[in-house]
Amino acid sequence: MNQLFIGAGMFGGLLAVLSLGVPIAFALLFVALASLFLTGGGWDALNLIPSTYWGSVATFTLTSVPMFMFMGAIVSASGMGARLYAALATILDGVPGGLAVATTLACGVMAAVSGSSVATAAAIGGFAVSEMRRHGVPAGQACGSVAAGGTLGILLPPSIPLIVYSVIAEQSIGRLFVATLVPGAIMAAAFAVFQMGLALRRRAQGERRTRPLASLRARVFALKDIGPFALLILIILGSLYRGLATPQEAASLGIVASLVLAGAVYRELNWHRFREILVNAAQSSVMILAVISSAIVFGYVMTTSQVAASLTQTVARAHLEPWVLFISINLLLIFLGCFMETIAIIVVTMPVLVPVVQAYHWNLIWFGVVVVINMEMALIHPPVGLNLFVVQSVAPDVPLRRIVLGTLPYVFIMAMVLGLIGVFPQLTTMLLGAS
Repeated sequence: MNQLFIGAGMFGGLLAVLSLGVPIAFALLFVALASLFLTGGGWDALNLIPSTYWGSVATFTLTSVPMFMFMGAIVSASGMGARLYAALATILDGVPGGLAVATTLACGVMAAVSGSSVATAAAIGGFAVSEMRRHGVPAGQACGSVAAGGTLGILLPPSIPLIVYSVIAEQSIGRLFVATLVPGAIMAAAFAVFQMGLALRRRAQGERRTRPLASLRARVFALKDIGPFALLILIILGSLYRGLATPQEAASLGIVASLVLAGAVYRELNWHRFREILVNAAQSSVMILAVISSAIVFGYVMTTSQVAASLTQTVARAHLEPWVLFISINLLLIFLGCFMETIAIIVVTMPVLVPVVQAYHWNLIWFGVVVVINMEMALIHPPVGLNLFVVQSVAPDVPLRRIVLGTLPYVFIMAMVLGLIGVFPQLTTMLLGAS
C-alpha cells in the first residue's frame, strides 16, 4: 500500500508542478528526481539518471520520430496541403457538407504522410477554415472540423505516439500501424457522416448555394494534386504493410520522395525555406524526445519503487470485471488529457498500465489503438487540447469558446468509436493476418 501512496504522490506532485506553468519535460524530470531522492535513493541513486536519460532515446525505433517529423515539415511547408484540400473540395463539390468532408479527408491524407496531429491541423486549417466560412459554414463548425480532422494524425500511420507506445509496450510498430487502418477509416467516415448531416440541416433551415457546381473537367483535373500524396502513402504504408521496409527505412524513402516533389515537381523549395524546415523539424523533434526522456525517467522511478507492481497486484486482487477496468482506464486517460500532452501521458502511464493489461490477457496491439483514440480526444478537449489552440492561431477572430463548442460533437463521436473498438476488438486485428 505504501507504493500506491508513492505513486499517488508522484502524480499529484506532477499536476501541482504543471499548474505552475513549468514545461512538461522539466516537470517530469523534477518530480522523478525528487521522488527518487525522497524514497531512500539519496544522492547515489541520482547517478543512475544520466544513463537512463540517454538510454531512453538512444533506441533504433525512436530514430523514426525525427525522420517522420522532417518529412511532415517538408510536406507542410511545400504548399502540397493547400493543393490537396483544393483538389478534394473540387471533387466533392455538390456533396452535402463537401468542404467539411474534404477537410476530414485532407487531414486523413496529411496524417498518413506527417504523423503529427498538430502539423496536420496547421497545414490544412489555414485555408480550410477561411474557405468554409466564405461559403457560409458557421465559424465554430468550420474550426471544429479542422481541429477534429487533425487528430487523425496520431491515429493513422505513421503515428508518433504509436511509435512511442511500441517502445514502451515492446510491440511491433509495423503491426500497430496496420491495426489503426480500420479504426481510422471508421473514425473518418463517422466524421464525414456527421458533417453531411450538419450541412443537410443548414439546407433545411434555408441555406442556399452561392456558387456554380464544378465541371467534370475541373474534377478530373483536380486528381493531379492527389497523385503525389497517393505516391507518398504507397511508399510509406505499402512498404510497411508488405514488410518491405522498416519504419525507419519507410521514413527515409518518404523524405526523399517529399523532397523531390516539393523541390523538383512543385518548385516551392529553395535553400531559405529548406533551412526553415530543418530548424522547425529539429525543434519539434528535440521537444518530443525531451518529453520522452523525462517521462521514461519518471516511469523508471515508478517501476523501481514497485508502484507498477503494487498496482497490478491490487487490481488482480480486486477481481474487477474487464469492462469496469476498461472504462476506468479510459476515464484516467481522458482526465490526464485535461492537463498533459499526449506523448507525456503515454510514457508516464504505460509502464504502469501495460502490466495491468497483461494480467487481464488483453491484446497489447488492440490496447495501443485504444490509447491513441483517447489521445485523440485529449487533443480537442480543454484545457490543454493543442489542436484547439492551433486552429485558433489560424482563425484568431473566432473565440476559443466557439471552437470548443464546435469540437465537442467530435469528442462524442470518438467516444462511440472507442466503445465500438472495445466491444469488437477484432476491428483492430482483422488485417494483421495479412501483414
